[in-house]
Amino acid sequence: MIKLFVIVLFATCGVIYGNPDAKRLYDDLLSNYNRLIRPVDKNNNTVLVKLGLRLSQLIDLNLKDQILTTNVWLEHEWEDHKFKWDPNEYGGVKELYVPSEHIWLPDIVLYNKWQTSTQPPEIAEIAK
Repeated sequence: MIKLFVIVLFATCGVIYGNPDAKRLYDDLLSNYNRLIRPVDKNNNTVLVKLGLRLSQLIDLNLKDQILTTNVWLEHEWEDHKFKWDPNEYGGVKELYVPSEHIWLPDIVLYNKWQTSTQPPEIAEIAK
């Protein structure tokens, strides 16, 4: 019975393909992209980074020692002029998710914290 179930399960599973338009967009955007260079079109321009702090979890509140323990998400938003495209040329793709280690990231650290976590987010969203 189990052998039959496994065969039926594999027989009903189709092949899953990624979006070829998103793949082509990814390749086009990142083919000559250098994550070590600030995303500005002129060297004397600045990068405006909008920050947000989102409370993810309230872990503990110690009133005696006045310590609040939480988990938070630090959100960054900025414009990278290299990531602009016409969605009509890429099958209507308006946003793309890429690993964060492939793009420029602002060098921002929370200083008022007890423990250090140096892990960047694993994935970033790039929107048109």
